Amino acid sequence: MRAISAEGLVKIYRTRRAEVRALDGVDLEVEEGTVLGLLGPNGAGKTSTVRILATLLRPDAGRATVA
Repeated sequence: MRAISAEGLVKIYRTRRAEVRALDGVDLEVEEGTVLGLLGPNGAGKTSTVRILATLLRPDAGRATVA
């Protein structure tokens, strides 16, 4: 059974001078009982992904579900 599912996640942060695309079409499926770690350099979108999954942040596009 899928415990976490994300499809086409997009998150864009905008300032007056720039636009940063933190997530660009992220797809993710995690089965129940799976241990998951997110690794990547600064600015890769790890925190944005977790915040979207925790419903603390809304994606600009796509959807995420946690069972």
